[in-house]
Amino acid sequence: MFKGTVNFLASIKGHRVTFPLVAVNWNESGVDRVDIEAQNGEIRSIVHLVSVVSHDEGRDHATKVNTDILNRLAFCYSIAIENARSTGDQFSPLNPQPGIYEVAVNSNVCTGSSVKLLASNPVPEADLKAKLEQQSLPGERYFGLFCSALLSTSPVEEFMHLYNILLMLYNDSQPHVDQFIVSEEPAVKQTPDPRPDKKRWETVYTRLRNEFGHNRAGVDIDKTKAEMANHLGGLIVLTRRAIELHP
Repeated sequence: MFKGTVNFLASIKGHRVTFPLVAVNWNESGVDRVDIEAQNGEIRSIVHLVSVVSHDEGRDHATKVNTDILNRLAFCYSIAIENARSTGDQFSPLNPQPGIYEVAVNSNVCTGSSVKLLASNPVPEADLKAKLEQQSLPGERYFGLFCSALLSTSPVEEFMHLYNILLMLYNDSQPHVDQFIVSEEPAVKQTPDPRPDKKRWETVYTRLRNEFGHNRAGVDIDKTKAEMANHLGGLIVLTRRAIELHP
């Protein structure tokens, strides 16, 4: 059996958050704690393991823990976090034999372009620890999907990805999605479904999704794309809320 540490580095895309080094008591077997900080558009973390069978198992377990933590951060603060990469690890026997000292160290060198610094949003340490140290959060099984959506390469892709999550949560039914949207945003703009056989109204989010995803007469696709970018913030908030309602 071994104890050890595994180091990770992940870049934050776009909107930045910052927080000083925080020790998180992660509620999972084999894990002592996770030290994590966010500065200059990067998140650095160290997973401290107390008991693993092998070095490879330790690396795999640490990767899972780190991914779960980053998914929580991305969901709770609506930030896009790139996939983390390991920057090194260190393992030693849990019960070393007398007179024998064995420490295995693995170091990875990461290179890349310089980080462009943007305006940062400091996160209070107490708020961060409260979110990360809970046993579980409502809807956590969907956090990975939400994080993936935030990593989309364009506002249009992100909009469609988020709307697809809503469809998944509401039985692949646009009327059910719109019922949820209206319940959360009563003043949302609504327009009639233009199809002659459909006697219903669409929220602006559903209209934009359908204008981009289907052939609708008289639609200016560039205008639709611009509207999707303008309404992206609202859709992010709605998707987060929908996930929280589906534990």
